[in-house]
Amino acid sequence: MTNSPVSSLEDIHAALLNQNPFAKPPYLNASDVWGQDFFDVETINAHASEPIFQALQQIHSRQYSTTSIAITAQDGTGKTHIISRIRHRLQAKGGGLFVYANKYGDLRKIKQGFQRILAESLGKIGWQGVKQGQELATAMSNDALKAGTSNPKFYSPPDLVEKFKKGKPSQVKKWVKELTKSFLQAKDVSDPDIVKAIFWTLSDEQSLYAIKWLEGQEIAQYKSNELELPTQRQSFEAVLQILDLISEYQELVICFDELDTPDAYDDISGLHISQIVAGLIKDLLQNLSRGLIISVMMPAQWSNRIKQLPGGVYNKVSAQGNPIDLKYMDDKSIIDLVSLWLKKYYETRKLVPPNPVYPFTESQLSNLGKGETIRQVLQWCKDNCHPPAQTDAVDENVREAADPVEIAFIKELEDDFGDYLEQTYLLADAILFAFQAAIGKTVERVTVQAVTDKVKKKGGKDVYINFKVIGKENGKDVCIGVAVLQYDGGKALGAGLRRLNDYETFDLTRGCLVRSKSKKITSFMEQKYLEPLIRQKGGEFVPLKEEEIKPLIAIRAVHRKREVDYGVSEEQIFQFIAQKGAQKMLGVSNPLIKDILSDPSYQVPADMIEDEPVIVAESIVSDLSEAEQTEEAIDNLLTDFN
Repeated sequence: MTNSPVSSLEDIHAALLNQNPFAKPPYLNASDVWGQDFFDVETINAHASEPIFQALQQIHSRQYSTTSIAITAQDGTGKTHIISRIRHRLQAKGGGLFVYANKYGDLRKIKQGFQRILAESLGKIGWQGVKQGQELATAMSNDALKAGTSNPKFYSPPDLVEKFKKGKPSQVKKWVKELTKSFLQAKDVSDPDIVKAIFWTLSDEQSLYAIKWLEGQEIAQYKSNELELPTQRQSFEAVLQILDLISEYQELVICFDELDTPDAYDDISGLHISQIVAGLIKDLLQNLSRGLIISVMMPAQWSNRIKQLPGGVYNKVSAQGNPIDLKYMDDKSIIDLVSLWLKKYYETRKLVPPNPVYPFTESQLSNLGKGETIRQVLQWCKDNCHPPAQTDAVDENVREAADPVEIAFIKELEDDFGDYLEQTYLLADAILFAFQAAIGKTVERVTVQAVTDKVKKKGGKDVYINFKVIGKENGKDVCIGVAVLQYDGGKALGAGLRRLNDYETFDLTRGCLVRSKSKKITSFMEQKYLEPLIRQKGGEFVPLKEEEIKPLIAIRAVHRKREVDYGVSEEQIFQFIAQKGAQKMLGVSNPLIKDILSDPSYQVPADMIEDEPVIVAESIVSDLSEAEQTEEAIDNLLTDFN
């Protein structure tokens, strides 16, 4: 760019007036960690990232096998930025399988939540252009081929994925079976089904189901038969088996983020999310064969919560010693950051500015002084980035300060929603929050008086009925039990529908099933549960639509990260919902919320019912699974204890 003639100021000013280079909200989330676009000045906070890469290299060279590093930082100084740097370095150069944890689900089931996080990360693209799970499967396949044949052909991940893509379904099934058999002869594995599921990720057609199964979700019986896997494998032992298989072939890098959420407590133990994750890190580090665990949090979180745990826990969170503290920006780092940001902006438009920080000057940026966060610098640039001649005549839309809640909301909408429609807890939590904004309002003739996730008579939570909406409808008391049931497998779905029909136990006047229409329900389930719920008991089915749930998930994420990431208050968030709800499909203006409160249609959704032999259906739902019985017993015990 320096060898090219400087562009005319007229062209540069026109570009700046057309689009602010710093218009993108100065926040990072999961889409930035996993995505391709990433602005990074590697000198910023290099004192924190270099020890991480050094530790990874030392693990690779077998100086030691595992360690953990904690990073502390004030909000806006780059916690998620460091994680994104690690991810992008590994994706560009290899050197480790990357796992990113930031959505934990039900804090009482943190290990099940981590199983989902681990398998979900396997479904992300690795450094060889295919999914990380497919890279792992290829390494395992080459070992299986070496054990099974005298003159094996070894594959690269892209080549093996392409081979599976061209294979007929019967061939692919045979390959998976033979690879599994050969691998089990070569390696000592406690759970052969985990091995088989990883090999299934090589098939583009079956990969999503294999990942779902590895996440611990229950898959439909027909898919279970097709893949020759049990309908479900949800356990910490499954997690450890996956970790062992990964460690056999490469280093593992696990990053824990978003540990500063102010109101994220387990209501039974009273522990904060950071403390619960600390316990998980301890368990992982004790069982990990080869890898590095990183956690990022604010300094107060470390001193006031993590350090208050027993030494055997907090020492595992930062086995390398005291946490590494991120630094505020200085003059040089500010200039480096702004130069890089503008360089990419001008290069995209084939423009050459008179200096790397134009329309600013280096003295302007230096005058910002020390003690600024990355976020503050980028926000200042956004507010002040306009042609010098236009300083007093800036377009009113540019001059007007945008609502910080709206900026955060738009940023969260950009996040990769991935398999959110499969995560029942996340969906229910977002809908519950929307109802909290509706308290005191009348919607569809129902005046919402209270919302609670303590749905049992003794005040305990339930595995399947997510929350109750309590209010008045035409002068009568109403209590609507809402169950988000996105399960594919029959056992969990049957158990949830059975609960939803039990008005007496849960003190309901109406049961409401929320489920995607794309997720079919067997005719047996319809007759046994839906017909009684809808036609006899006045219950309701509400279709879960992606375009309606996304805004609710996004605003709930803003609320969770309101203090640390976005610097907004709960009052501001509820004010935004009240003012922009109709425009943004939030609060009482969201069609999903309206549907839940509307008069029941008494109609069973015919387009989501599919036939299945009654004998098969009965075998699925006739008995509660052992896992459900155990879960219910523990749930009741905790409720009684509380």
